[in-house]
Amino acid sequence: MEVSFKAWAIDTRSEEGHGFIGRYYWYLNLPDSSEGCELALFQTKAKAMKYLPQAQEAFPRAKVARVQVTVKVERYS
Repeated sequence: MEVSFKAWAIDTRSEEGHGFIGRYYWYLNLPDSSEGCELALFQTKAKAMKYLPQAQEAFPRAKVARVQVTVKVERYS
């Protein structure tokens, strides 16, 4: 089984290769159901844009990016 959805993320575009902003960048206390995702994902571009200026303080080249997330079940227990 495979499920895909689109979301918005912030790409640091750093020369050091940091990639996308992670799930704990702004939040220290995530609900247990969010711990499995390594990225900070936003439902809308507007929500991602709201956090972009904060990300650009550390990563001046950061940009909002549309991403496709795919979850694939490898096996059932």
